Amino acid sequence: GGPDREDPYVILGVSRGVSDDELKKAYYALIKENHPDSLAARGVPVEFARQANDKVAAINGAYDLIKKERGLS
Repeated sequence: GGPDREDPYVILGVSRGVSDDELKKAYYALIKENHPDSLAARGVPVEFARQANDKVAAINGAYDLIKKERGLS
């Protein structure tokens, strides 16, 4: 737990000083890596794919927060 778990930068694994471009790259890399379809394609068990859904939701939420904070569309 702890406050870090809710920090959108921590969730995306980037520093606060990250450029918008690097932010977007990190986001897309994480989505690709954690997407249930790509996990299924790699033969990952269903329960892991379910957890991946939660993780993808957290990644999306974090990205949206940072975009709002930075005024990105």
